[in-house]
Amino acid sequence: MSSTKAALKAINDAIRNKKWDDAIDQVKNLIDRDPENYQAHVFHAFALDKKGNYPHAEEAYTTAARLRPNDPQSWQGLTKVYEKLGPKYLDQYQKAALKLAEIFRDADDMYKCQDVIDKFIDFARSQGDRCQYVRALETILPDSPIYPALEGRVPHPAKTYETMAQILEVDEKKRINTLIGERRTRLGAKLSQVTQEVNREVLSQSRLGDIYHQLTVWSNDDDIRRQYEEKLLQFRYDLLVALPTSEKSAHLKVVEKLANDMVIINHPFKLAWDIAIEWQDSISVAS
Repeated sequence: MSSTKAALKAINDAIRNKKWDDAIDQVKNLIDRDPENYQAHVFHAFALDKKGNYPHAEEAYTTAARLRPNDPQSWQGLTKVYEKLGPKYLDQYQKAALKLAEIFRDADDMYKCQDVIDKFIDFARSQGDRCQYVRALETILPDSPIYPALEGRVPHPAKTYETMAQILEVDEKKRINTLIGERRTRLGAKLSQVTQEVNREVLSQSRLGDIYHQLTVWSNDDDIRRQYEEKLLQFRYDLLVALPTSEKSAHLKVVEKLANDMVIINHPFKLAWDIAIEWQDSISVAS
């Protein structure tokens, strides 16, 4: 035990003096003798990080985190390494940030808990692409394990969902237009068929329907809630039209309910009234 303490002290001294290679050599010797030594792996990762060897630093911090999953040191190191590795590692960064935030939450340190998440979201917004930023925002939504601790410290869910909706609306419209433009040049392609095919592909994978629904649940502004009720009905209707006949049945009931709920409260949205008046006995929407 005394030899391990002496080895850790020597490694720490090397790190304090910025002798990274010396520290790495010494820590490898210690890990050979004591592979389960948590602090040795943390020192190893730190020295590798300072050398600019970020992939191996990630491995060392990950090993340390397995040894002591609830110690913040290794997770703090991982978040810093993932920032240096860049946006390709945003998914890993998100997992590490959530774990670190949970550790601080359990320690009742709400300032550090929030700071971890704020830094992660800021990084995703500034360094990631738009889809990555949308995924990052999930960390402050009610389904996030950390949300109960951060409620009142982060934007209201309606604000977050609205930000996500605005991003996805632009991106999906652009994707639809791009795909239609590419596929309509195919030999024998008909614009109507291509449009339906692309809409089916994009809308079936879209998260906008769920986000619009959440906005109708969480928004405290009646005008905004009505706006997203309209968008939700339009989205579900467009998806219904794009789907093949064999898949329409379940979606038809959803669209009818959304429309009828609007009509009951006299909401003046033309599509809702058209559906309520013209659709009878679940008439199938034309393919």
